Amino acid sequence: MAKPLDEHQAMHETVNPWWTLAAVECGNFAVYMDGFIVTLALPAMARDFGVGVRSIKWVVVAYLGALTVSLLLAGRLSDLWGRRRVTIAGMIVHTLSAALCVVAPTMTALLAFRVLHGIGGALVLANVMAEISAVFPRERRRLAMGVNTSVLALAQVTGLVVGGLLTGWAGWRYIFLVAVVVGAVGLALDRAVLRDVVIPPRPGGLDRTGAILSILVVGTPFMIIERLADDPWNPTGLGLAAFGACCAALFVAVERRSPRPLLPLDLFRSRVFVCGSLAASSYFMAATSCYFLIPLYAQLLLGWSPLWAGLSLVPVSVALTATSEVMPGLAKGMSARVLTTAGLICAGTAVFLMSGFGRSTSYAHMIGPLILLGFAGGLFHPPNNTAVLAAVPPEELGVANGFFTTARNFGQAIAASLSAEILNKGLGSTAAFQVLVTSPGSAAAEAYFPAYLIGQRHAFEVAAALGIAGAIISALRGPEAHAPAPPLSPPRS
Repeated sequence: MAKPLDEHQAMHETVNPWWTLAAVECGNFAVYMDGFIVTLALPAMARDFGVGVRSIKWVVVAYLGALTVSLLLAGRLSDLWGRRRVTIAGMIVHTLSAALCVVAPTMTALLAFRVLHGIGGALVLANVMAEISAVFPRERRRLAMGVNTSVLALAQVTGLVVGGLLTGWAGWRYIFLVAVVVGAVGLALDRAVLRDVVIPPRPGGLDRTGAILSILVVGTPFMIIERLADDPWNPTGLGLAAFGACCAALFVAVERRSPRPLLPLDLFRSRVFVCGSLAASSYFMAATSCYFLIPLYAQLLLGWSPLWAGLSLVPVSVALTATSEVMPGLAKGMSARVLTTAGLICAGTAVFLMSGFGRSTSYAHMIGPLILLGFAGGLFHPPNNTAVLAAVPPEELGVANGFFTTARNFGQAIAASLSAEILNKGLGSTAAFQVLVTSPGSAAAEAYFPAYLIGQRHAFEVAAALGIAGAIISALRGPEAHAPAPPLSPPRS
């Protein structure tokens, strides 16, 4: 019986890398689609469950938050148990939990299933870019990363259009059936294409203490935002902030002493890795504010159907796809630092322009900032993804990708939570949001429009500031670095 390949052999003795790309991107598509498909359904869910914006945001945040806090552990499990095994397990959990969301009887049950959904997504996402980096030679990797970005854009389009269509036509529960179908296809591809790749065992096994601390470190900011939204000097919120800081310090101390750390701190000696990860988080903080706020704005203030609200965001994904496919060829020879910094400046500018959207803004005025945001993503993602993972030794690809994807999804989850809290602060009460979702176009709803727009404007302004902060961080990265590959192991008999 043939033995599984080791990490470096797999780079040379694998199936066609484009088949591997197709397999992992199917999972990538399912996970990212599920992050966006519910945004069009939030008003319908709020009507059904009778909740306000602070509660309904958790349908998005529970999924993204669970995904985010699980990613570091998922990355290390991939290094220990093999990427194929963990990816297949993730696809199974992700698909089954989507089926449970279809039949969720209460808001509490739906949120519990969304947490499970996110954990499955983490097991899948922890391996996507690691597989790409493992099977594609360096000179073709940026092209493959461009395809990865295009899939992300396609997932956004599918989530927004199909989510809007099914919400308006059959009800919000049916949107999760799409994830079930895509998950089944992805699972079949993973089983057929992915190879068993194992890392030579090291002493120490799984860093369980580090895993628990990492979950606390990544998860605490969501609770801090929740507590401090109403009162910046809330003692509970300040206590949570102190608790999070202590957990972070303890995590660093544990990782320094662990023989097999969950997150090797040597990774942070690379300025490219650190700045690229922080820049990715900043980009998603800016962009996700658009994906969270625009569907609500289009339905509640402009009176559009869920389908038209979803279609309104298609230009973002089209521009992102086109740019990510074209720019690797046009920008050949340009440094990742220049491209990513420019992309983040465009993202921050686009979101700032959205802060001016009002009650009578026409779609002709909306489309410019939306296209600019898509262009920003296509400019930013391929060079950033390539540069960050090129600086990582092959044996650490799984955990490095886990951290990098954690940073990206942390940006998404924090942006959704922060946008919802700022919007809620503008509205002032759960009752105000309930009037907007249950009586669109009525005089009672119209009375809350000015307050809603104030909250929306402030949320976009904060998102724009975070995008520009990311541009500054990206500009501080050093020249691109490449981790040396170990010598090729002799073939096994």
